[in-house]
Amino acid sequence: MDSLSKKLEPKEGSLPRYLIYAQSLASIAPLGSASAYLTYAFYSSYASTFIAGILGSLIYFIWVLIGYRYSKIIATTGGIYDFARSASGEMLGKIAGWLYWISYAIYLPSATTYLVGIVIPSEFSFNIVYLSILEIAIPIILTLLLITGIKPPLFYALITSTLEVILIVVLGIKVLSITGLSVKPLHVSVGLSSLMAGALGVGFTLAGGGASFFLGYEAVGKGRSVGLAYIIAYCVASFAVLFASYYEIAFAGFTNTGVASLLNATSYPGFYISQKVMGNTFALIFFIFTINSLIGSVTAAYVALSRLTYTLVKKDMLLSIIIVASFFLGVNLIGSVTRQFYNLYNVTTTISLVTLYTSHIIVSGGYPLFAKKNYKLKIYDILLGILAVLLMGYGIYEEITSYFLISILSILAGVIIAVVHNQIRLERFK
Repeated sequence: MDSLSKKLEPKEGSLPRYLIYAQSLASIAPLGSASAYLTYAFYSSYASTFIAGILGSLIYFIWVLIGYRYSKIIATTGGIYDFARSASGEMLGKIAGWLYWISYAIYLPSATTYLVGIVIPSEFSFNIVYLSILEIAIPIILTLLLITGIKPPLFYALITSTLEVILIVVLGIKVLSITGLSVKPLHVSVGLSSLMAGALGVGFTLAGGGASFFLGYEAVGKGRSVGLAYIIAYCVASFAVLFASYYEIAFAGFTNTGVASLLNATSYPGFYISQKVMGNTFALIFFIFTINSLIGSVTAAYVALSRLTYTLVKKDMLLSIIIVASFFLGVNLIGSVTRQFYNLYNVTTTISLVTLYTSHIIVSGGYPLFAKKNYKLKIYDILLGILAVLLMGYGIYEEITSYFLISILSILAGVIIAVVHNQIRLERFK
């Protein structure tokens, strides 16, 4: 056991730059985002989703720049916790860290329950008993994978994430060879509120690349490698999602009515379109890689969360993995036993999003202080912080208006855990 724990310990400068990039890209999940999550933006902005997507990717780039600036300087296993701590002190660092811990910890069952209870049954007929078994099997398999060390899952993520982008491009080229190109997706055909809803939908679809922040200590080149990997992965994923939105609009005839008809026909336009234009074999490959994309995103989050746990709780990686695995398996067990996959997905997604946005508000709000300490503070640093706080604040507003009690309790849980944890730390130093 001691030898395994020692083997899993983070090793300084042991991960090459391309694996840091793989962590960022896999956590965004290019094919999962383009095939599944992009659909939510379509429901708001329809044939204007491409222009909404451009706007959304630029809006979310505000947070990307802040994350990039932090990660260049702070190269640790603590990621967001150390970002907030360096800017705003230990207490706010703890609050941001534990809110982020809750967000990532609950994201693991959220994404896998979405896969097992919603994605797979929507296209294939499976006995619910098998789905219940799969709900438990995924956390066990991913935990065993993580215990093999960090490099195998990251190598796997690098290969599969690259293939995901290739599949998106191949399908898009085929669709556009049939439909031709048009400037219509650049025209706004919905109201401003619908356009903005679609923009934010695409923006938050591209969230997740910050999973590489927790590999700073292990990265060759430290912060420079992490920051660069984060930016490149965001740009690649943005291209993939925007290209997917364009060719899906093209397939639907470049009209709101056509997009509405497409959404009535399927919840996963990418898979549906691949069946229609590429045939069943390609569609099956596309679907398998979509599933793999979601699992890859969970794996990247698992890697990041194990390192955040390692930083917050105890410097023992095996124990950190066991803590995360117990939580992951426990929540999935609820889904497996109750078989209320859709309800569990809604609750866990709300908790994950509201705690993520709140931790980002703390990090963004403290960014000007961080910039003052580590860079020459400029007016755009202050503007970046303010705009990011407003962006994440809007995200919290959207969740609170839909799920008030769950949202408030989730935030309170993170704050209470952080306060208790900080008090324990202070008692030890007395």
